[in-house]
Amino acid sequence: MTRQSVSAHDVANSNTDGFGQYTAYQTNMKPSGTRVSHIARELNNSEMPSGTDYATEAVEQKESLNNLKANSAVFKVQDRITGALLDIFA
Repeated sequence: MTRQSVSAHDVANSNTDGFGQYTAYQTNMKPSGTRVSHIARELNNSEMPSGTDYATEAVEQKESLNNLKANSAVFKVQDRITGALLDIFA
């Protein structure tokens, strides 16, 4: 969700003079899943708009959506396994 928000923020401010793009970096979590490790800002000290590339942002949004779906699937499987274990021991 954070990556989606960061990308949407970049697109919304793409024509703002002096706006520096943000990038959310995602990392793996142990034993499963991912998370945003940090968000970096590209400085733009000029009076020019940010120059956000809409194609790059569209790819970022699709990729982060796929990662979100994958994380959701992991939690569903973990929940199903926990339920099965409780049924065995009940």
